[in-house]
Amino acid sequence: MSTPMLKVSAREATGKNKVSKDRKKGTIPGVVYCKGQGTKLIYLNAKEMEKLLSHYGIGTKITLDFDGEKTYAIIKEIQKNTIKSNLLHADLQTLDENEKIKLSMPIYILNKEKVESSSEILQSQLSEVEIQTYPKYIPDKIELDATKIREKDSLTVADLNIATNENIEILNDMSSVIATIVYASKVQETEEETGESFL
Repeated sequence: MSTPMLKVSAREATGKNKVSKDRKKGTIPGVVYCKGQGTKLIYLNAKEMEKLLSHYGIGTKITLDFDGEKTYAIIKEIQKNTIKSNLLHADLQTLDENEKIKLSMPIYILNKEKVESSSEILQSQLSEVEIQTYPKYIPDKIELDATKIREKDSLTVADLNIATNENIEILNDMSSVIATIVYASKVQETEEETGESFL
């Protein structure tokens, strides 16, 4: 899979009014952390970032086009409006190909529909995993096949698609539970018992 590209442009330190007007035009502010060069203030297209996040998520390795100058970077953090859920700000970090980086990446659970039914639900307990690796080994996505639950009681970090990758160090405990099957009837009974305890 090719590395997604994000175009950004330099911005001057300005007041809140200027930033608010730019957001209405579809442009959001951000920063790029560059080792040895300090922090750079940037503007980026909100729709491009939303599209990139919907496909890849936080921690994604991208090609950063900074006013024509290209370099590898990752999406470190984003800020969203709690009510409208629109993007407000983004933090990016450039990558040194010869230096390991530590980052948290979302876990994508595949084939949930194959193990769930009207009485059984796959309940997620861990939504992201922390890894450390060289930039060239950063995975496009970290995935978990839900059908593995048929062979065991729960799905753990050891079941991830990167678990046996020698180039990626997983910093979470390999036995940490990611998801389990919950029976709908038991969930309902628990809720009823909890409700009765407050009467």
